[in-house]
Amino acid sequence: MIGYMDRTAGAVEHCETMAANSQGVVAEAYEKLVDYCKRKLWHQLTMLILEMFQNPQTYAMQTPNDGTHSFLALYDKVVLSVDTKLNPLYLAKIAALVAQAIQPQDATAAKAILENLLANKKKEKAEGNENSGNNNNSANTFTLPATIYVQSKLASLVLLTTTTSAAAADGAPESADSFASIARTLKSNKEILHEFPAEGNSELASVHAAHYEAAMHYYKRIGPPEAFYEQALSYLQHIGPNFLSSAGGGSGGGGAGQSLMMITPHQLAVDLILAALTGDGVYNLGQVEQTPVLKLLVDTPHAWLVHLLQATAAGNVQLFRQYQQEYAAQIAQQPALVHRAAAVTEKLTLLSLVTLLFSKPAHERQLSFAEIASTLLLDNLDQVEWIVMRALSVHLIEGSIDQVAQTVDVTWVMPRVLNNDQMQQLANRFGEWAVTVSKTQASVTAAIA
Repeated sequence: MIGYMDRTAGAVEHCETMAANSQGVVAEAYEKLVDYCKRKLWHQLTMLILEMFQNPQTYAMQTPNDGTHSFLALYDKVVLSVDTKLNPLYLAKIAALVAQAIQPQDATAAKAILENLLANKKKEKAEGNENSGNNNNSANTFTLPATIYVQSKLASLVLLTTTTSAAAADGAPESADSFASIARTLKSNKEILHEFPAEGNSELASVHAAHYEAAMHYYKRIGPPEAFYEQALSYLQHIGPNFLSSAGGGSGGGGAGQSLMMITPHQLAVDLILAALTGDGVYNLGQVEQTPVLKLLVDTPHAWLVHLLQATAAGNVQLFRQYQQEYAAQIAQQPALVHRAAAVTEKLTLLSLVTLLFSKPAHERQLSFAEIASTLLLDNLDQVEWIVMRALSVHLIEGSIDQVAQTVDVTWVMPRVLNNDQMQQLANRFGEWAVTVSKTQASVTAAIA
């Protein structure tokens, strides 16, 4: 009991010192922390510390005694003194924010914060199980999301602070081991997260988002692009609207401050488009078009990527070629587009075929080789059969080819997310169908009469 009181007293003393050496909202915040510590208002203490750490431009400073980063000092002298009283997930978020704040100056120390938290909590859990003689399922359920959150943030830190050359260097086998360990952790946590659905629970959604963020960083480093694409869409599904609202201030992840630990909305938009264009099997580009994060590239130097994506999604070969010439210099500076140019061209051609079929009524989906070649701007008819076979093999369409008559009969086209223009086309087609049904009904009624 005395040890606990001494630790709390140290926390109070630190906050009083910081309050005396600060001004304005910073001093007020530390004065509140003193009050919360004395009154044991742990939830209020947690919420205030989270607010401070999520606004480093306002609250970050150096301690007057030794010049330590104020967030690190607050974590060491206050948070860790009462960590068993705090919500485990909030404690995990606080630790991640502290690591994020000091990472630009000391990546090793940032990594140590998260590693030590995991080690200490694992030790406490083991000691608790020994003392109780059994496994407390409710406690484990409560702390698993916090563990996954810290592991995910640690994985992101390692991936973003380990250079590719270091990972591949013969003299740095620990880097390769780290990547392998991260892969195992991501795989294991993916299965565990199925037990913690995020729907309707913003706190669990943040855990899912942290996991997908780490997975994004991993597949951006390791590949392939389609794996990054999948994780990025899942990340956007769970991260919440604050992620986009933070873009204006150059921060990522709900105002957490710009850092290598957090991907910025602008960079995510760029990476997402590149993955959509170059990833194998990624044909439903309407998913990306409807993603709000792409709006962040409008009126920026990367707006051309949105134009390329839209032209590809629409299967507009002529417009895409126009953009290729117009943005030749920008394309040349993107290694993914240069190295995967053939794959991008193939995807454009296949989606052009899908768009052509979508424009046809369901009962008029017999296309001639000549019509396909003309729409897809192919050099000769010999290419048509290969393209149709390719579309069949990746299951964009179902149907058959008549090589003698040089026609293609299509019975099914891949469902996809539609843009506004395509929705209007569909609405017009429904209108035409309704008119046809009305005429048929009138004809049948007249015949019966």
